[in-house]
Amino acid sequence: MHTLKTMNKPSNAITPMVHGLYKLTLKPSVNLAIQTKPVFGANVTLHSDIIEHASFIANPDSVIGWLDLGGLAYLCVEEGIQFNQDETAPPFLPSQFLHCDGGILRVNTPTRFYPIAKTSSEALKHGAFYFTPM
Repeated sequence: MHTLKTMNKPSNAITPMVHGLYKLTLKPSVNLAIQTKPVFGANVTLHSDIIEHASFIANPDSVIGWLDLGGLAYLCVEEGIQFNQDETAPPFLPSQFLHCDGGILRVNTPTRFYPIAKTSSEALKHGAFYFTPM
């Protein structure tokens, strides 16, 4: 995703600023639910409102979902678009973008989400959503 940034002095130069696009996936052994409240027995429950829109913006006070005692360990973050994947680059950590406070999953900064899946099985197979911090 690119944003055009104009320079302070009048010029024809435009510098593209690259914002990361990331993909949130779940570990294969995760018991996932999609509901409006935490589901007993599910490791991860995603709030059902997040799959109702093509995209949405979550603020740090927004509830994305709920996690059991395993916390962020159930989640994986990878580069959203992988053109030239650098195998030597350090992995992305879920804690760079998300946090779990009292079992409630929230974002660290305002973030735009693009849901990939509409069901639990699709989310486990293809990933839950793409996202980009704003």
